[in-house]
Amino acid sequence: MWKMLHNENAIEGAAMTVRFAEPLSSMVAKKVVREIEGRASDAGFFDRQPLQQFQFQLDGKDVRQSSVVGMVFQHNKLIRDAAGNVAPQPARHFVVQPEQTVMQIQRYRGWEIEWPDAVKLLGPTLSIAAGVVPIAAFRLEYLNRFIFDGPEEEGSVTDLLQKSDFVAPHVFEASDLFHSHTGRFDDVSSSSRRLTQVNADLQILNVPHPTAGNRTLALMLAVERQFSGPGLEMDPGEVEEVATKYFSCLHDDIHALFKKLVDSEFASENNLPQ
Repeated sequence: MWKMLHNENAIEGAAMTVRFAEPLSSMVAKKVVREIEGRASDAGFFDRQPLQQFQFQLDGKDVRQSSVVGMVFQHNKLIRDAAGNVAPQPARHFVVQPEQTVMQIQRYRGWEIEWPDAVKLLGPTLSIAAGVVPIAAFRLEYLNRFIFDGPEEEGSVTDLLQKSDFVAPHVFEASDLFHSHTGRFDDVSSSSRRLTQVNADLQILNVPHPTAGNRTLALMLAVERQFSGPGLEMDPGEVEEVATKYFSCLHDDIHALFKKLVDSEFASENNLPQ
């Protein structure tokens, strides 16, 4: 029998990404990091770690690790494991890089909570960046995980997935593990297009993952709005309104996509979008 990763939903992780049309200069990236450092603790992000990169010489003999102008801010949450032990676990990461900024969510609490919390840091970041560079893309993605708690030979995804253009036909006949990765571009307007991606992977994960030993279906859904030409220019005073509009549309698109992929009977039984 298939079941969700959590009682309330199947979401193992989510990410909201804003890509810039060109990298932020070192000066602007440092300004963004300083701004977020002043706001992070109020948003629950008490840990931080500078980003690192490796540099290679052309002759391949010299490899050095160096810092880039970027930072990862981490929000921890106390979690009780199966043995009853309580320990801090990452709940969210906010990543600032010259090329993009990302809110990564490991403990999803619902869109009506996650977006207002995300914009507390995304808003100030984009207010600074939008005065310098246009936006290349907004991207929203969800990783859903479903667990089969019966014998492996009975773990067919025909009871979980519907046939769709975004799922390769062989997965409905496969008796073993599989991968199905698909994507498609659709024109939205003369200045933008939408990228839709669906990755379906039947896996058996190892310890320490909580589903270790069971067949699981990882269903990654992503929708991205890409802007052509120089990118989308935004007034720094309007970034929160504009970002909210685009990410709300992406959220609606992913909901509609989810309904087309997950079996309607399973969705009804588990109070999922249908």
